[in-house]
Amino acid sequence: MPKYNFFKHGDLTIVKGNRFSYVPAHTHDFIELNYMYSGSCIQSLNNEQFEFTEGQLLLMDKNTVQKIGYTGENDVIINILLKNSLTITKILDLLSGQSNAVTDFLQNCNLKTTNHNFMIFDLPAQSLSRSLIMDLLFAAFESAHKNNNQVLKLLFSTLITQLPPLVSHHHLNFAADNNAELLAILKYIEQHYSTTNLQYTSKHFGYNMNYLSNKIKAATGQTFKELIEQRRLYAAQELLFQTNLSLDQISLRIGYKNPSSLNRLFKKYVNTTPINYKNELIKNRDDLY
Repeated sequence: MPKYNFFKHGDLTIVKGNRFSYVPAHTHDFIELNYMYSGSCIQSLNNEQFEFTEGQLLLMDKNTVQKIGYTGENDVIINILLKNSLTITKILDLLSGQSNAVTDFLQNCNLKTTNHNFMIFDLPAQSLSRSLIMDLLFAAFESAHKNNNQVLKLLFSTLITQLPPLVSHHHLNFAADNNAELLAILKYIEQHYSTTNLQYTSKHFGYNMNYLSNKIKAATGQTFKELIEQRRLYAAQELLFQTNLSLDQISLRIGYKNPSSLNRLFKKYVNTTPINYKNELIKNRDDLY
């Protein structure tokens, strides 16, 4: 199922599933959560069958083979969709280095060669986890036309902190040493994006530059340069949103010597300039008041 149908308003989006229908076997190239808002349904995940009831939450990695049985009038599924690895990085950043089964799952989703994992959670009635789901729904559906993606990420990151004790079933296979090493490399890039380059990173991990470059490309589907650029883009977006720093100051903070590099970065990935991006943020923020 293509991304462009869902991510018009941001890289974290929430949509209601269709009722009175079946969903044939399919895969996604993004991360998906299904919340059983009411009723029940039968789902097949990688040819393993499960019955979902009200209050259960499913978290799926990319390319998990999913099939959903017939849903009737009272069977309501809410889908929470995460666009790509940069979305995951943004959310994990908000968790300030927390590490648990769910954050490990999300980190592993950044790997192209990962197994097709999933986790199922039982959310108790009257719990904070269910309240956070409702807050996400209100934020998404009441302000769908506004730039409220940061609010959704804050709520979602808080939800993540509540999930580890609520796991009822999981299919996880990402503990291999090779994956652990790749995750360490990705974490290093996230932490040192403003100062590192391929040469420094290769030296830090004891690799030849070509070997590390090929290893990252094979694992993530992206080049080292793309990972650095996307991490710098996110940092610049956050600084534009949260501070009044000049473009020169922002450029220096994220690892560029001058604003022309920052302009090229924004043009490449979001097809606008940092100034226009900032003005759009201000406009949308003013619309909220």
